[in-house]
Amino acid sequence: MDKQRILKEAQKIATKFSFWMVSGNIEHLFGYVYESSEGKYELEIKFDDDFPYSPPSLIYHKEIMELLGDIRLEAEKNWSENSSALEMLQELKTKIKHSLSIPEEEEVPPISPISEDLNFSDDNIAEKSVETDGDEEESTEKEEKEEKYITPDMSAYPPEFEYEQFVSPTESQENLFSEEDSDDTNIKNYDTETDELISQEAPKLTEPELFADHEQTSVALNTEIGLIQQEYAYDQKSNKKGDLNIYLTITLAKTFIININFINYPTRPIVNVPEEAYNLIGDAYQKLEVLRNWNVKRPSHIVDILHELENKLFFIKDIEQESKKILGEYQCDITSDDVTKLQVHLVTYGFKEYLMDVNLESHPKPPIINMSPQLQQIILTPLAELKSYRNWFDGESEPVEIIRELAWLVDKNSRINFEIELLKEHYKEIEYNTSTSILNVNMKGKMKTQDLMFQFQIDLPTEYPMKVPSIKIINEFELESHEKIKEDLQSSFKNFFDDWSPFSYLVDLFNAISKKIFEVSVVSCVICHKIDCPTCSLKIAGPEQETCHTDCPYCER
Repeated sequence: MDKQRILKEAQKIATKFSFWMVSGNIEHLFGYVYESSEGKYELEIKFDDDFPYSPPSLIYHKEIMELLGDIRLEAEKNWSENSSALEMLQELKTKIKHSLSIPEEEEVPPISPISEDLNFSDDNIAEKSVETDGDEEESTEKEEKEEKYITPDMSAYPPEFEYEQFVSPTESQENLFSEEDSDDTNIKNYDTETDELISQEAPKLTEPELFADHEQTSVALNTEIGLIQQEYAYDQKSNKKGDLNIYLTITLAKTFIININFINYPTRPIVNVPEEAYNLIGDAYQKLEVLRNWNVKRPSHIVDILHELENKLFFIKDIEQESKKILGEYQCDITSDDVTKLQVHLVTYGFKEYLMDVNLESHPKPPIINMSPQLQQIILTPLAELKSYRNWFDGESEPVEIIRELAWLVDKNSRINFEIELLKEHYKEIEYNTSTSILNVNMKGKMKTQDLMFQFQIDLPTEYPMKVPSIKIINEFELESHEKIKEDLQSSFKNFFDDWSPFSYLVDLFNAISKKIFEVSVVSCVICHKIDCPTCSLKIAGPEQETCHTDCPYCER
């Protein structure tokens, strides 16, 4: 980096435009490329390590960006080692005036080149002004007048940043361009007046107050605070400028208070986020690219940190929408400190209630769900095996779909358990396989001659009770007559399932089966087989005079 060249560039710029150093840094300038009664067009200039081989960086403030939009400068495009930053500013000023429809003014003759014989000390970069040697009284038309040139004081502040109290010693040390008048008497008088002013004010101020005043008058801090103020509301946290509590509003119901301390700008600021925001984005210094790649020589604006943080937190709007969908269908408890966490209540048969904690912070990925032990026992299915989990698409699927499937499993399995309890009240031999959803029921047929055991297998579909279950008799009978009973029972199944609805119950089916078994067993034993009574040898069923009237010791008929 050629500091002498940068110094000359700064001098040239100061002769045409109102520019100042930022925090006494000659490599960072701030000023107005154009001023009018309607407003001022602010600009920052940063000279990097490659200057003059590469052009300086121009940082356009809001007014210029809104006026010109995408800015492309020919002077920047055609930059060479011998180019000047002043050319870029003049071209930019022309573009601004053209956009404002302001006619071009007559050009002022260029200022004579700055002497190449300027001396620079190691302790500070200060320049003595070039003075004219001619005598006005002896000058003639043949003699060439030399223009008197005074180096502008770039450490001075714009009018809106001036304070009437005093000049800080620190500020005077940062002034790399000191004015020197040719009149020694004026210099002495000025120094005397300055010393008197400082001596009068010094007893009233302590050392911390002097440094505090320097912070208040820092152009860099004022610039950063001004950029923040354009977009965000904030409070001063302490009496130091640059220590702010900034209100970051994401939704109508959610605002984060972000503390940023940048009193030592351009060093990396101290950023403190609330715990809820930390849980959402993690460590700000690792997750935010602006902070992670902070460069002291070319620092980003503080408002850039807020922009990136806002984008990171903006997905809370999506979380609120997903949360509202769940709240619209299920009873939920909301954690006031964290919008991503819900406790969902699932109410099912018999008003039994099951709880689960749903965390939406992983959105748009599947939610994190913690189920109570009772809920795990009733659904009997791992979360990863749920259809809604297996078919999840980031950005398309919704958390409420998983809640619906879980609620469906709770209702389905609660219904099945309820039906099994009803069956057990009437039938003892019942077995249900939860993995296969198959129900086995053994039922005895009360025959006149002997008891038969009927083994029923009921296959419950996944969509039960919305879909009809299937039932079959799995045991075989030796007698042909018994096989006929089996066929009659199968036909009764069909009649029952023709009228099936989600409000039908398996216990009703088995009650119908029990009646059918009794009907076919009586007809089969008495009519078809014409069994004789073992006591009187008469037909159990027959004409009145040939019918047995002996009471059976077994069935008491």
